[in-house]
Amino acid sequence: MSNRIEETIKKAQDQGKVAFIGLVPIDPDSMDNSMEIVDRMISSGVDILMVHIPNWFPWMEGAVLQKAAQIPRNAGVTRDNVFEFIKTVRIKYPEIPIINMTLYETIMTMGQDRYLKLSKVADVDGHDIPNYPLFYTDDKMGFYKECLERNQHLILAISYELAVSEEGSDEYILLRKMIGAAKGFVFVMNAPGGQSGSDAKLTDQQLTMAVGRVKDLLKEQGNDCYISIVCGISSSEDIEKVKVSGAHCFMIGSAYIKSLQEGQTLDEISDYLEGVSEMCKY
Repeated sequence: MSNRIEETIKKAQDQGKVAFIGLVPIDPDSMDNSMEIVDRMISSGVDILMVHIPNWFPWMEGAVLQKAAQIPRNAGVTRDNVFEFIKTVRIKYPEIPIINMTLYETIMTMGQDRYLKLSKVADVDGHDIPNYPLFYTDDKMGFYKECLERNQHLILAISYELAVSEEGSDEYILLRKMIGAAKGFVFVMNAPGGQSGSDAKLTDQQLTMAVGRVKDLLKEQGNDCYISIVCGISSSEDIEKVKVSGAHCFMIGSAYIKSLQEGQTLDEISDYLEGVSEMCKY
């Protein structure tokens, strides 16, 4: 069963472009301000929204997203506030895919059942939880299973090192498990270590090699999951690299969130996003 994620990426492909995933920052002062950011993102051509739920241990996030989590949290914004905001976004934009982005510590401190219930009420389409130990625990906590039952996708992330691992190695065995379990789209990381906003990026050849390997394994396993590029995407050169690699979509967050933090206006951010959207065309 497909959900809005697959439908949106397929629509973008049919229109001759890669899909644009944008990260929604939470404004510390007002959820109305956060909604205005969403409005600008949608009107500027963002196809899929990923909402940043502030967490307490942002170990996998770069400096920009750590700050984006810390500021609203210190201002008293609660996770319940964020879920109410997501519900409001869903009501206003019923056709737009929405993905929660956080770490598993957030889910544990909230309680997994409560987190999933709030996600269902908000009608989200997926979850980007990069440190959920799906394969190392064989889904002992049952989060992946719960997602399947709700037709919500747990987005998996594959590093370059894993994507090009030697056949027969432990890493290759893990890669094949990930390919088999992937739903919606799988992230292929454009940066060593997979840290958001990274200045260290794969070469064009490395990214194309990684995407090609993942595509081959998806086809081999009969999985029609899409591929998205994440980490260090910001410029026209980066987006061209995504298109050349054969990926179907990409995510940007740190690039314009940093600009917001530095005081750029929403008009300036809209101009940037519109430019990115224009570059999505093949």
